[in-house]
Amino acid sequence: MPSQSEFLKNALKIIKEKPSGFKALEEFEKTGRTILKTRLNFTIDRETARKFRDYCRKHKLNMSKEVENLIKKRINLN
Repeated sequence: MPSQSEFLKNALKIIKEKPSGFKALEEFEKTGRTILKTRLNFTIDRETARKFRDYCRKHKLNMSKEVENLIKKRINLN
């Protein structure tokens, strides 16, 4: 088992490298829930939005997840 100072040193390193994970833990402590997503607002063509919404409904897809996957594909995160 690491000593207390080693544990603290490792914890601070993790917080520095992955602040979003620490923020999620803070959120959980405050609310009992973790939120690892960010809300974004986009303006797109009305007809495109309608067709995308219809497509997602027809195929039982989550619109947000589909947009996220397309963004990841575009910036080569997949």
